[in-house]
Amino acid sequence: MKRICKIGLIMAVLMAVITIGAAAKGQGGGGAAQTTIGLLVKNRSDTFPRVISETIVAEAKTKGINVIVSDAEMDVNKQLQQAEDMITQKVSGIIMIAVDTDGSAPIVDKAIAAGIPIVECNTTTNNVEKVVYVGSDDVDAAKIQADYIKSKLKPGIRVVQMLGAMGQSSQVDRSKGIDMYLKNDPSFKVEYLAEQTANWKTDVAMALAENWLASYNNNIDVIICQNDEMAIGASQAVVAKGLKDKVMVLGIDAIPGALQLVQKGELDATVFQDAVGQGKGGLEAILDLISKGRQENGRRMIPFKLVTRENVADFL
Repeated sequence: MKRICKIGLIMAVLMAVITIGAAAKGQGGGGAAQTTIGLLVKNRSDTFPRVISETIVAEAKTKGINVIVSDAEMDVNKQLQQAEDMITQKVSGIIMIAVDTDGSAPIVDKAIAAGIPIVECNTTTNNVEKVVYVGSDDVDAAKIQADYIKSKLKPGIRVVQMLGAMGQSSQVDRSKGIDMYLKNDPSFKVEYLAEQTANWKTDVAMALAENWLASYNNNIDVIICQNDEMAIGASQAVVAKGLKDKVMVLGIDAIPGALQLVQKGELDATVFQDAVGQGKGGLEAILDLISKGRQENGRRMIPFKLVTRENVADFL
């Protein structure tokens, strides 16, 4: 009788182990719950890509999806290695916020060759036509800045522009937009004094703005910044010099710190770029490709919006 009880107990334990193993397999080996996405982020110390990555992780969690996040810290070689690691791990799909237009392009080809779907989000590589891109048209962001300048000021103004990290698609396309719609617009002549990278960073931008103001004897009408981190630094320099009523400062992204400065009247305008929308869109796109089991291409565009003191409350 005791022998029979022992056998029954052993069988019950074995059944429990099999049940747990099957549940674990369901969580990590089959169906949507086992999906693992690799997320390549150019730089999480920059507010905008950080919000995109946080959105992807949070949305994925609600779907039972695992996300491996790798921060390249603006190092293209580091991003290439992180991608290699993800491909070796055979992740279900990759979402990439590229460090560099040219330097990050091999990641697209290697992922596709390995049969791993890949989506680009926010920034693009020079072979973006091979993938689904989720983001906004950065030329449009610069056009919005140019149109705002033209609506508020007269021809003949003196302009400087702070650039993002050189070679990134957002830097390239925002520069292109200012070239097209302001710098080379024959209907609205401007004196284009200087342009220089501040690498998307507030402290670098503040120092650069101070240097420009000193070099040009405060005779600058507009400081165009390719993101809000730099606009915040430029604004701080302008305010410290007591020149807020004289120098217009513009940014892009509508991050919380910039919106607060717009509300206070210390930043003239920013351009809203929907980080949450891009994050959700990037996740939706990669899950779509994973479910189809194939790579596709195309664009899922999210429009920019001008933010000024008149409508900033709508974005806070």
